[in-house]
Amino acid sequence: MFCAAKITPNVLQDELDSSVTEKCPVDISPPVFKGYDDRSEDLKGRLRDLRIQVREAKADWYVVPSEDEHQSEEIGESDKRREWISGFTGSAGTALIPSSSIDSEALLFVDSRYWIQAGQQVVEGWKVVRVGASGGSGKDAVVGGWVEWLLKEVEDGSRIGIDPKLLSIDLARSMKSHLESSESSTKLIPLTANLVDKIHSPLERSTGPIHHYPISLSGENTLSKLDRVRSALSDQLTSSSSRLRSRENWIYVLPTLPSVAWLLNFRCPSDIPFCPVAYTYLVLTPDKCVAFVDERKITDEALKEDWEKSGVEIRPYGIEEIGKYVKELQQRDGDENRKRKKQVLTTRECSWALADASTSEIEVILCPVDRLKAIKNETEIQGFKNAYLRDGRAMVRWITWLEKILVQEKKKVGEWAAAQTLTRYRRREELFAGLAYDDISASGPNGALPHYAPKRGEDRIIDVDSTYVIDSGAQYEDGTIDTTRTLYFGKSPSPEVKRSYTRVLQGHLAVSSAIFPRGMTADRLNMIARGPLYQDGLDFGHGIGHGIGTYLAVHENPMFPRNAAFEPGNITSIEPGYYKEGEWGIRIESVILCKPIDTLIDQSGHFLSFERITQVPIQTSLVDYKLLTKSEIRWLNDHNTSVQEQLMPLLQGDEDKEVRDWLKRNCKPKKIWPWTGA
Repeated sequence: MFCAAKITPNVLQDELDSSVTEKCPVDISPPVFKGYDDRSEDLKGRLRDLRIQVREAKADWYVVPSEDEHQSEEIGESDKRREWISGFTGSAGTALIPSSSIDSEALLFVDSRYWIQAGQQVVEGWKVVRVGASGGSGKDAVVGGWVEWLLKEVEDGSRIGIDPKLLSIDLARSMKSHLESSESSTKLIPLTANLVDKIHSPLERSTGPIHHYPISLSGENTLSKLDRVRSALSDQLTSSSSRLRSRENWIYVLPTLPSVAWLLNFRCPSDIPFCPVAYTYLVLTPDKCVAFVDERKITDEALKEDWEKSGVEIRPYGIEEIGKYVKELQQRDGDENRKRKKQVLTTRECSWALADASTSEIEVILCPVDRLKAIKNETEIQGFKNAYLRDGRAMVRWITWLEKILVQEKKKVGEWAAAQTLTRYRRREELFAGLAYDDISASGPNGALPHYAPKRGEDRIIDVDSTYVIDSGAQYEDGTIDTTRTLYFGKSPSPEVKRSYTRVLQGHLAVSSAIFPRGMTADRLNMIARGPLYQDGLDFGHGIGHGIGTYLAVHENPMFPRNAAFEPGNITSIEPGYYKEGEWGIRIESVILCKPIDTLIDQSGHFLSFERITQVPIQTSLVDYKLLTKSEIRWLNDHNTSVQEQLMPLLQGDEDKEVRDWLKRNCKPKKIWPWTGA
């Protein structure tokens, strides 16, 4: 899954409702909302009320981002302001709301994953602005679009309002600098009272408990992690900043929720759906560690004991509390030694409001926690392997069930019901802790919407004569799952579908089997993933993969960046795809582990490759073998044979006979004759 879909708690049905499988709507037109007229009028009223608020705040435009005050990708229900005002449910997008005194539509900026979906979901009074046409997706693509529009298109002298808690300090500084350098009289105005909240009362945040994440799963205790982060910060700063007079002259403000959860060895399933983090800030110094969190959430005795041993102090949650504490530290040090003023540092997720509360001189640096968290230790790696093996068993049980229902029994199954049943199979597995994101269960033209998430009663019947994309992941306490397979249950796929599927497969296996030197920037693998599609003049509008957390966020570093390289221990997805708008979609995604590899000439560990962790077969009925080299056929044979060998010992019960038979049929190697080794 290349970016989080709509984050809504997935209600699990203990029994599959026969009315869902047998009476799904036979109309397979694009999804529509029940009560659309009521919804449309409601959204129009919300927009009208917000435009009035913008005018009364003496602003000309108001920015409504997708993120919360931690700049999170996954957000809780209380922070879904952009979704509430626009009706658009995608994970990334920014709304620009004009004052009621300006004759203009509201604008919704979305990247290429959501171009179609956004157009279907917004109502009259909105205009969807498409950004990220050149393969860009996610927050950065969206930010580039709306910022450029504001800087170039609004009338000079306009006042652009935004809640400063929801805008990063980097972006605020960049926009203000650009406006000043261009001698524009347009101003970026911080409005501390959120205008959406003035017309809408958000839900209260959860006070559910934070749980200790034990060393048996994390592989490293909290004190050790804190020591490593402190050392990394000191090394990073002394090597990059001549202004730093000592390795000890720093205060680090960390607002990033998954990084705080990893560093302090806790998980919290109640604050944000699908991502077990807690609303927490952290301030770290060479000798102090303070967690700013609602103390009502700290009830776990093991967590209390761990934090006490590690020197973690608890203070009340809130930007004002952090600002007060940082200034206390600076004042104390100033009194002790006026020549040693501490440097205040933070990450790119730091908000404008947090930066201003702490100090106007706060400096944004690369977060050392991101890099350390992304390099999995042996315990975490084994946890991933265990989790993906169990999840592979759940997946093949589910695919066997789905094929039997659709093909043998010729019953109708909706996208929503199919996804619910997959969750039921996963729920039987050890250490299951919920879903990692909303199921993307998409048949036919819905598969061309990369982040389509079905809703009960508004979904399509799975069409056996079209492709069906299942992009679904579970949270297990020992690993986060992200798996995508494209299935086909008919007898005669079109040559176009087979060719496109094969090109996607070629890109997938090319990256999975790539060998490259240490230090090579990760984005160079992009061409390998897209190359086979390029041969046919095809492409896809999202990234080729992303890092995955250890029972944390489904998206983390590395994101195949231009300025960084893979390191042994990185775990990432590889997920090329192709989407024919209005007809069908294809995506194949597995999770892979970066590790050293010996080559014919070099056995020093200088070269790297990947080891697959995902244990789900790749369907071969859509493969056009005429396009594959013999080496590619051998890779596919080895992939599916290996999956079969790994899963068979877990499927020895009488109840799994049909699953074993399905595995044998679908993992049967393709004969290669004559074999020349090519």
